[in-house]
Amino acid sequence: MLVLQGSSGLLLILFQQKHTGSLYRLIETSRHHLEPWLPWIGKIRSPQDVEQYITRSLLAYSAGRQVHFGIWHNSLLAGSVTVERLDFDHRSAELGYWLGTPHTGNGWMVHSVSRVIQYLFDDQQLNRVEIRCETGNTASAQVARRIGFQWEGTMRQAVRKGGGFADIHIFGLLRSQWNPARLNQKQSTGPQKRLTAPFIHGRRDSPV
Repeated sequence: MLVLQGSSGLLLILFQQKHTGSLYRLIETSRHHLEPWLPWIGKIRSPQDVEQYITRSLLAYSAGRQVHFGIWHNSLLAGSVTVERLDFDHRSAELGYWLGTPHTGNGWMVHSVSRVIQYLFDDQQLNRVEIRCETGNTASAQVARRIGFQWEGTMRQAVRKGGGFADIHIFGLLRSQWNPARLNQKQSTGPQKRLTAPFIHGRRDSPV
């Protein structure tokens, strides 16, 4: 099982079926907070839906396409960081992330995303990581900027939303620009599987 140990007492653990209950409860308590930015949350209506999501995420991980981490603090699930759009020809990937309502405001997302970036640059030898978020999602954009991502542009009317379309900001970070000294991060534990599958474009309306 892949585990990354971060700062501030955080652990990033690859989602397993045993996490179904914790993930479902967190989604339920945070649904109003998450649904405006994560349309796939609306498709999660039962623990069985979460089981299916985790099954798909593990298949995607085994195929080297995606990595779905849970963020844990003091044995409680706080949120998730997802590695998507893995392209090993061009050494790039995209990150998605969210925190449950009870866990915002602690700075945990900056620490968690930074730890996953370290894993991608050091262990997976990627060269570029992207973050894409709606222009109205100021919290996600702030996380990207705090870590050191550069704003690279805006895709106009890139996704459908609420009967219309929404613009998407693109932030990019290169391995040569990465400064791991930004945060005091620890080494990962658990087997460090090297992902080698070809690039498959991830869907933005679904977690897998």
